[in-house]
Amino acid sequence: MKRHLAVDIGSESGRVIAGWLEDGKLVTDVILRFRTQFVQMRRRSVRNFYRYHEEILKALKLYAEKYGPELASIGVDAWAADFVLLDRVGDIMKLPESYRYFTDTEDVLGILESKFGLRALYERNGNQRQPSDTLNQMLRLIRDRHPSMDDPRGMLFVSDMFHYLLGAEPCCEHSCVSYCGFWNQKKNDWDEDIMRAFGIPGSLRTKVVYAGDTVGYVDERILQEAGLRGPVPIITPCAHDTSTAALCIADQGTDWAFVSSGTWSLMGFETEGPVINDTAFRYNFSNSTMPLRTNMFKKNITGTWLVQQCCEAWGVNDYNRIVELTEASPDNDWIVDVNAGEFYAPESMPLAIAGAVKRDFGAMIDPDDMGTVCRVAFQSMAVKYRYYLERLMKAADKKVEKLYIISGGSRNRVINQFAANACRIPVSTGVYEASSVGNLLLQAYGCGELRDKAAMRQVIIDTFPQTVFTPKDTGLWERKYRVYERIQQKNAW
Repeated sequence: MKRHLAVDIGSESGRVIAGWLEDGKLVTDVILRFRTQFVQMRRRSVRNFYRYHEEILKALKLYAEKYGPELASIGVDAWAADFVLLDRVGDIMKLPESYRYFTDTEDVLGILESKFGLRALYERNGNQRQPSDTLNQMLRLIRDRHPSMDDPRGMLFVSDMFHYLLGAEPCCEHSCVSYCGFWNQKKNDWDEDIMRAFGIPGSLRTKVVYAGDTVGYVDERILQEAGLRGPVPIITPCAHDTSTAALCIADQGTDWAFVSSGTWSLMGFETEGPVINDTAFRYNFSNSTMPLRTNMFKKNITGTWLVQQCCEAWGVNDYNRIVELTEASPDNDWIVDVNAGEFYAPESMPLAIAGAVKRDFGAMIDPDDMGTVCRVAFQSMAVKYRYYLERLMKAADKKVEKLYIISGGSRNRVINQFAANACRIPVSTGVYEASSVGNLLLQAYGCGELRDKAAMRQVIIDTFPQTVFTPKDTGLWERKYRVYERIQQKNAW
């Protein structure tokens, strides 16, 4: 029996899950969960990746204690956009800052437009503009003459960096590369014209690999300390956790869209190639790699971030209670644009939501009324799903008949039902640890245990029973959607 270890690094928490195939199904066991919060250093919020690495090493020991010295492979997935730079001896030069530190793209918009042009840029990279995009972060480093840009010898995205710390060669998996802003979607290569225009050093064109590739082997000293027997291959999943999660659709057809639900809700579907046209550009849609080299056409939508921040302000960590209070609160038509800048990093999320409701509807709500505030947030997420689903379909000329909500946020029955109501199509859920599950399946594929994507999706179908939420109260939700259309901010990113 080949056991694999999936490391999934999220913006709020990390998890290490062992998994193996048994009678056509995936068996999983959570080895370790840990927090991945920011740490304050010199008045900045930064990611302490070295602590996360220590958690991974701890998980290796826990695995060995439970299952013995044999491990077939390990792989790491994480969020995209953030990166580290290597110096000439291979050391990491700078830890990334919190992406919430960058609240808009205005500081680099002029550089993007004057040196290349936003539409011309999109024609090549096919990627949306967000404050923390890889390209935007890179431009800030160059503009500010940060010392890390003096003589960088390599770039690694978050997942790639953890593979590197474990013992892999310096390389970047394609799903993050295709999302970085200076990769040419049509040529499938680094875009030298973009890099030259913005002064991005050619040394940052790190070797590119694909999901399922073996990128190295765990360092022998790490194995010895953990009590494991080598060699242990490092098999990369899609480095971008959303791409890995999107593998976990319990469907062999093509008439579906997905939402990877968490702090962010990433909505999209699979296409054969990149979708780059005026509609996609207008609505700031993105193209990046799915497992086995198909394309993921998607939109970033603010997800449970609003409710997470409300809960932090209230000192509440019981999400079941939040769901119950939301269900018990009276229905209303108060809708906010969850992608609006006022909700990106406010000092108080409950006050921000209450303030938007007062401004747009003249209604006073108590910021401490958890049920009402969360109802506003959840129903606003749902109508935003419909808004972008209709436009994604238009841009790709695709018909969607069902929606799969995956990952941690899919445990929330309120948003699942609201999404079905708003989008007017069935919503299916069942794969709650989608990034980890996809990670494990891609490792099994890399080890030759699964032959293709159809085989991986069949494992999902056979392993994870689906809960289906059918649309209800469609007339009421049509009214809510019309309210949303009226208050939609023209310049919401």
